[in-house]
Amino acid sequence: MIINIRATMATQSSDGGRPKIPRNLSMSVIAQSVWQGEADSKSQTYFNPTQSVSAREYGVVEVANLTNLYDLVVIGGGPAGIAGAIKAAQMGRRAIVIDKPKFEAGILPNGLDLFFGGPTGLFSKALRDTAKNTNIAAMRAQFMDSDVIWKQITNSIIKLATRNSEGICRTLQRYNVDYVQGSAKLLGEDDPINLAALQTFENDLDDREDGVRTVSVTKAALRYTDHHVSEGRNCSITGTKVLISTGSKATRLRGIPFDQSHRVFDSDTINVLNFLPRSIVISGLGIIGIEFANIFRTLGADVTVVVRGSTEAAMKKLRMDMDVAAELLRLLKESGVHILEGTTIKEFESVPAPGDSKSLIKMALNDGSILESDIFFAATGRYPVGKNEEAALEMAGVKVADRGMVSTDKKTLETASRNVYAAGDILGPPALASSSAEQAQRAVSCMFGVHDDAAEGDGDAPLCIGVWTIPELGYYGATKEEAEKDGKKVVEGMVRFDECLRGRVFAPDGLLKLVVDEDSGEVLGVHLIGKESAELVHYGMALVKAKTTVAEILRTVYTAVTFHELFKEAALNANASMEFGVEWEQIFEALSAGMPLEGLTEEYLREEFDLIDDDDSGELDEDELRNLFTRVGVPISKRIISNLMRLSDLDGNGTIDWDEFQQIFVKFTGHKK
Repeated sequence: MIINIRATMATQSSDGGRPKIPRNLSMSVIAQSVWQGEADSKSQTYFNPTQSVSAREYGVVEVANLTNLYDLVVIGGGPAGIAGAIKAAQMGRRAIVIDKPKFEAGILPNGLDLFFGGPTGLFSKALRDTAKNTNIAAMRAQFMDSDVIWKQITNSIIKLATRNSEGICRTLQRYNVDYVQGSAKLLGEDDPINLAALQTFENDLDDREDGVRTVSVTKAALRYTDHHVSEGRNCSITGTKVLISTGSKATRLRGIPFDQSHRVFDSDTINVLNFLPRSIVISGLGIIGIEFANIFRTLGADVTVVVRGSTEAAMKKLRMDMDVAAELLRLLKESGVHILEGTTIKEFESVPAPGDSKSLIKMALNDGSILESDIFFAATGRYPVGKNEEAALEMAGVKVADRGMVSTDKKTLETASRNVYAAGDILGPPALASSSAEQAQRAVSCMFGVHDDAAEGDGDAPLCIGVWTIPELGYYGATKEEAEKDGKKVVEGMVRFDECLRGRVFAPDGLLKLVVDEDSGEVLGVHLIGKESAELVHYGMALVKAKTTVAEILRTVYTAVTFHELFKEAALNANASMEFGVEWEQIFEALSAGMPLEGLTEEYLREEFDLIDDDDSGELDEDELRNLFTRVGVPISKRIISNLMRLSDLDGNGTIDWDEFQQIFVKFTGHKK
């Protein structure tokens, strides 16, 4: 939540929390001091802003490399672009990544882009962890000014971002993937530059008809043979294939004064917030809004969330289990987050001008009331940037929908423009870092004709979702409502985190729910909220994918004092709700030992039942039931009959009626099959 490296940072008052005296404090100074401090501690030499441009290490490509044909040119350096480039390299292909930094302010003196390779939510996750580990109240108690506290927070985030970016760059270097910073424009096949490139590289192609695709790059950093680096250059890069992964941008609704104030943010610009706010209004209760509500409340801010509809509708839109959603909302409200349902902002009555350290943003609501806060954050979704004029995708033959989504073949992810593929947020939902990486790997496999697991990926397969609230939540598979809509009879097994030892001692808030098919006992969905839920959900995903049954979970031995013990507790809870739970397994096995299914029709069994029921009571006692099984060719022990009667005799009268017996038979025949 930082990195406006040329932004103005304002001094905070210790009691007001808002900018008191604006002053020019470049965040590059902060970033550089953190970076230089780490370098000094390791006795290494790092470049500083006063050094020659030839000292640039990152985001620069050798001019000599551009004279050769690439197998893959990737436009966009987010999770999808990086995953695609690495996949190509692992297949023995020559790849290059072209990425335009989100903010010039995010580039360190050595060329390292702090945003490179990270998902859109990288900085919110970094801020979340920093907020959890920073005792704001204690720092204020020591009379630390807000600007000092915020600098401490931003220092931590910069360190994390630096490590992430450097790690991505090292991985690309290890696979010999080139990376250049610059603005990319896809050229059409008939563009003169592309036609000239085809002629230049035709001997490098297996067949000239395969064609090439050229990307024009402006403001690139190029390294020449004398090792001199020149920035702001124009060049062309040609490959046999192109992968577009230019991502998404925050949706900006009309009427919100984004360009009129340093106090109004969205999910892109919140990263350049340069002071610690004491209050914030968030519009929207999607995943982004929920996460930031948690974060800023943990940072000590007064948080108000404005929701156009109901919280229930907002949670259902996220496909969230309603019990998990209720727990999330309880924890939010308990932490002090105010949620206003059925509320919209009619207009912004007053927005402080840059440099105004005392005024608050004033917002008129649809009920006539006024909200005031330090900052306003619009968490109103994101949209694909397929209509980006710089990339010129439509002019190059790529089909782009009105909402900016690029149209592709569902399986191969090839666009309407030959040799051009797309992956990531630019395709629209689900727009997750994990799904984006999978799409890119699948696209690269398909473009080079390799039908591996990635190429066979199911684009419609359910996704494992993690939401970085405090505590986090995760879910995979069906909710009860979704399963019932598919015609399944389901039960739920739900336990709270304090029902296992680790949860009881360390993290009691939270719950785990299993959605279970009552007929088969298979787990259909896993839904969690609580500590480590975004990790635990992957085990839940494995259970669902493997069609694991409640009985199998109950037979699993989990390490003591772990959160995984919750899965067994939830399975026990689900089993208690099942008409035929694990306690029936041995009975069914005993019946299966000798009972032939052939000829055992419902009509035949009814005849035998009535024949044994000589007093016409419509019920059988234990001896009569044992006699019935003997008559149909399955003599079983008195012990088994006693247990069967005990489990079936719900009213406790010592007998079993036809309806109860029929249900056992139906379940047994299904079990035996």
